Amino acid sequence: MAVGGQNNYPSLNVIANLVRSLVNDDKAGATGTPGEGQILTNSSVTLQNLMNSAIRETYRDVRITRQPTLIKDNYVLEGMTPVNSPLGVGVANPAVQVALQFVGYFDGLEMNSDISLPGDMLFPLEMWERQSGTDHPFGLMTQASGALAPREQVSSLREWEWRTDGIWMHGATQARDVRLRYMATYADLASPNIDWANTYVPVMDSQEAIADKVVVRYTARLGGDSLQYAMEKAKESMLRLKQEFVKSQQMVDYQRPVFGSGVGR
Repeated sequence: MAVGGQNNYPSLNVIANLVRSLVNDDKAGATGTPGEGQILTNSSVTLQNLMNSAIRETYRDVRITRQPTLIKDNYVLEGMTPVNSPLGVGVANPAVQVALQFVGYFDGLEMNSDISLPGDMLFPLEMWERQSGTDHPFGLMTQASGALAPREQVSSLREWEWRTDGIWMHGATQARDVRLRYMATYADLASPNIDWANTYVPVMDSQEAIADKVVVRYTARLGGDSLQYAMEKAKESMLRLKQEFVKSQQMVDYQRPVFGSGVGR
């Protein structure tokens, strides 16, 4: 899967070429092309598996710093129906909760598969809501600091809780639209049937960090004293990648809202 064609992102081929040079496998291979390698070729199952593993780990590392490339915003789910229960549709029932899940929207009694969480979402960051069928601005919802406290449903959703890989809410007595900001992930990139030169890892300037992680995995298979050196290099590369983003964020003048001011809601 090609994730854009921007030169700011390293291609799988750039990373693979660096890996081959680092492990001394950048000789001419089956086609006589210098650099294609004889062991860790692009068609090698070993390289594909190690590459995908290293990329997944890089995603996890940069998510810790809220890397903006992996944040998606303004995902709108329209027409969440009112809370439902044996008492009736739209009738308040404190014993019922609703949930947005990957398989659909549970309204408290029935599952609606037409409304579901985006398949690339790992977890939500923020949520907003508005009345369905309107062009009203979205109002910020509050993430519960613990469990959702039992209460009767009102016209708005107000609170949400992330649990069992779903967004749980009290529900509302009227239909609602919700807007999501969430942390995303991507499917494995490396496979024998893709164009390595035009498939990109969506993390800028990450080629050394990913290549060094691949080398650690490959060196661990071989054993020997070089493993410790490879681990230190991988740690150093990842630290620098994180520091680049953290330093860029430090240039922003963040201000804490005055308590009770309602700023941001």
